[in-house]
Amino acid sequence: MKRGKFKFLKLLNEYRSLKYELEYVQDVLREGHEEFEIYYRQWCVKNNVDLAELNKRNQRKVDMIFSQEKSHRMKEDLAIKEFKEEKREEKNFKDIFRTVARKLHPDRLEDSDPRKEEYEEAFKKAAGANEEGRWGDLFDVVDHYKIPLKEYKDAIKCLEFDIEKIKRLIDKEKSTYSWLLQEAETEQQKENVVKKFLSHLFGWRG
Repeated sequence: MKRGKFKFLKLLNEYRSLKYELEYVQDVLREGHEEFEIYYRQWCVKNNVDLAELNKRNQRKVDMIFSQEKSHRMKEDLAIKEFKEEKREEKNFKDIFRTVARKLHPDRLEDSDPRKEEYEEAFKKAAGANEEGRWGDLFDVVDHYKIPLKEYKDAIKCLEFDIEKIKRLIDKEKSTYSWLLQEAETEQQKENVVKKFLSHLFGWRG
């Protein structure tokens, strides 16, 4: 049991760290996508690259690239959905959520209780995690409020899955041209990002 608990806590801390990293990357990219769009269009104007003509000549290739990306995302979403559906039926997880609900349901507290808002947020997080199969978030609440688990085997499997899922999402976000532009430190590096993007999308050689 001690070994299982140790591995569970180790994975939970890794999950938390990765989730913070993903949130940071996505926060950077909220503006990064727009910045990339502006930068690469300005670069094209400055270097006499006719985007309208490139789009016209390569429409079929562009459509194929976006179609392949969409198909890949759909396959990933289906795999995740199937796993969530399977794990949602885990009786132990239902028991865990019921324990969380008994301890944290905000209706148990008076409106004047200083814990009311905290419990509302924690309960909402746990309920959403239980409904959508985001087990790392559920276990984050469980650990924070010292709610004991009867066993750790299934919890460990689900954390491992969530960790791999977040790693893939981080890698995917960091492979975008918007992120690469954010990481570029010199003007030459920024130009290289744009050239790589144009080559990938249109087969442009400059």
